[in-house]
Amino acid sequence: MEQIAMFDVLRRRTSLIIALSMVAAVAGYALSFLIPDRYTASALVLVRPLQPIKMGTGKDTKEFLDFPVGNSSAVETASKTYIQILKSPALIGEVVRALGLDKEKAQEQAGNDESAWVLPPSFKSLMAVVKYGRLIEDDPFTAAVKEITDNLKLEAYLDTYIFDVRYSAKNAQRAADVVNTAAKALIQFAEELRVSEARYQRDHLKTELEQRQKQLTAARGRLESYKKAHSVFLYEPEYEAKLKVISELEVALAKAEEALVSSQSTPSTVSLAARRARLIRSLNDQKADLIPLPGIERELKQLELDVKTADAAYQIVDKEFQEADIKNSYTMPELGLVSEAIAPRLPSSPHRLYIALASLVAGLVVGLGLAFFLEYLNRRVRGIHDIEDIVGVKVLATIPRVSQRRWRHAGLL
Repeated sequence: MEQIAMFDVLRRRTSLIIALSMVAAVAGYALSFLIPDRYTASALVLVRPLQPIKMGTGKDTKEFLDFPVGNSSAVETASKTYIQILKSPALIGEVVRALGLDKEKAQEQAGNDESAWVLPPSFKSLMAVVKYGRLIEDDPFTAAVKEITDNLKLEAYLDTYIFDVRYSAKNAQRAADVVNTAAKALIQFAEELRVSEARYQRDHLKTELEQRQKQLTAARGRLESYKKAHSVFLYEPEYEAKLKVISELEVALAKAEEALVSSQSTPSTVSLAARRARLIRSLNDQKADLIPLPGIERELKQLELDVKTADAAYQIVDKEFQEADIKNSYTMPELGLVSEAIAPRLPSSPHRLYIALASLVAGLVVGLGLAFFLEYLNRRVRGIHDIEDIVGVKVLATIPRVSQRRWRHAGLL
């Protein structure tokens, strides 16, 4: 019965509900023309999946800006990293300076100051007064940076090396200029960062290579001097086997120390340190076995081992230096602009159809609420249930309404 009563209310107030819905939809659509049009321009930036150039090493790990990352998240990590770099105030400031947006913002603020006595304060000004207790205005450069930051949108496409740079502005050409300038600033920053890191690594490895070369030359000189001062004789196979094991351990220890030095607070640092400790213990045990052997023979072999160790360390640093040299001379940047932004012809907002539909739904809700509210205020008796609710007793019988034509037909009139 309650559902029937609700449908009766809707039936009686149908015209009111429809009228309010139509008026709200038309009003919302008309008011959408008061909202200024905004244009959105977008550009696609490619993150090339460059891997560090290896010279015959067995390392199979991915790196980004010389930081090791997991294979599964390499694409997402690179794109999100560059997105955060592009959002930085430093790069946004370069865009503002390149386009002269701070000068335009200064002129706009000067015009607002002249008309401040005519126009009411804006919503942002009122919010600033409520938040800080006084009106605090940003300088033109800071205001331009905040405007670009608020309207600049960046999105990385899943499982791709591409991310999208979008900017929304009232002027279509301005939107395209901001997107292209921001993308080019990011590409230039990434290239300068790559070249700077490659140059620093190359210079560091060059100094290390010179030191290793001096150590190798000194070790060879000591060996030649010792051979001239002592006789050279044959060695037993057991002695040679022990020296071979020690040589292999020395080379492995040099590689472990090199990897431990090059690691930068990564999860592999702990395992590298443990491996280095194991190699040192094994090396000490092997050297302890050589103590009982003849002193001259042992010293000569030790000198030869020093030469082999210095040569192995020199070869390792030399390979890394060649890799850094190739990386420094690599001309292809890590970022590339796939498609530049062009000035859009059609505005991206406001969405007048969505506004009209939302207004229609809002009008429908208001109409339903108003219909039930008016029904609640209306105390007229419309049926048996109303009489029973008012009187408080049940209705025993009802007299149907008979038309005069039926009375005449029955001969009662």
